[in-house]
Amino acid sequence: MFLFLVTLFCVGIKINHADIAVSPVRCGPMPRAIFSCLSMPKIVKPEISEQCKNRGATQCDRMTCIFEQSGWIVDNKLQEVKIRSFFDDFAKQHPSWSAAVNHVKSACLGSSLPAQGIHLNCPAYDVMQCSLASFIKNGLPSEWSTASHCEYPRHFAASCPVCPGDCFEPQIPTGSCNACLALPRSP
Repeated sequence: MFLFLVTLFCVGIKINHADIAVSPVRCGPMPRAIFSCLSMPKIVKPEISEQCKNRGATQCDRMTCIFEQSGWIVDNKLQEVKIRSFFDDFAKQHPSWSAAVNHVKSACLGSSLPAQGIHLNCPAYDVMQCSLASFIKNGLPSEWSTASHCEYPRHFAASCPVCPGDCFEPQIPTGSCNACLALPRSP
């Protein structure tokens, strides 16, 4: 009888743990639902984004256009003081995003920022991708939707690096895109 009760108890614990277990996160391309599940304020003014959406053939061209139109690149030089000032004002307008802004200023601005994707020598793209990753990784729980379809994107954001989608294209050699393809497939 004792063995029966111990077995029943162990089975009950196993069932309870199975009920609360979260499916494992597979790091790789970012789930698109992140953008609908995380209420991130827009960093780029919509009118500037619209002006630059058809500019050039690459994301680098479009990001460079956005930075030029915003005054963040002048004569092909990144204007870090202006970008920092912009983010300081942004944090005042969106206080719940202060942690993300602080991370942007410490991690994304400076000469030591490595290429963030497949575009080399494109500081506008690098700063924007790094900023996006900072906002996704540093979003407060209150900024995330509690909808059931947002559970996986929340776990992905907490567990995985945020890499540009281009890094996962078949023609990109493994490990050559800021090490995004060399990452472990699960946390």
